[in-house]
Amino acid sequence: MDKLSLDEKVDLLIENGIRILNKAYALEKKPVDMGHGVLLYPSEFHLIETAGKNPAENLTSISSRLGVTKGAISQMVKKLEKKGLVKKVRVPGNKKDVMLELTDFGREAFEWHKSLHESMEAGIRKELEGMSSSEMETFLRVYGYLERMLDRCMERYR
Repeated sequence: MDKLSLDEKVDLLIENGIRILNKAYALEKKPVDMGHGVLLYPSEFHLIETAGKNPAENLTSISSRLGVTKGAISQMVKKLEKKGLVKKVRVPGNKKDVMLELTDFGREAFEWHKSLHESMEAGIRKELEGMSSSEMETFLRVYGYLERMLDRCMERYR
């Protein structure tokens, strides 16, 4: 890797990034059955996860955490309500704010997804343990730049 020019390293980083994004995009389109005959998409699991971890947050806050529009959250919530995983709850004394509450089935999906992430995170943790603080800071800085770049692209093409 040291023998590559900066341009070659940038090209390699972008090429790898595009490949990773394409794989993630393909995975987002594949529903999963936890064993109950109900198909759940990764985006639905992520909404369940966010609602489960942040039960006091309203739908606007959840949409911001996930980086999607309020309209997209509303559509997902409707689907998850029909599947019996979540229910909307009005905030007492506030007619505007709506929060999500996981049903028993929703909590089961939350735990299933949590265990999946724990196994994936173990591998990532092992890789990160071999990095110095400086390498980690660089990695996070580049990751942050990539996110800001994608944000600018999304703004440009709205």
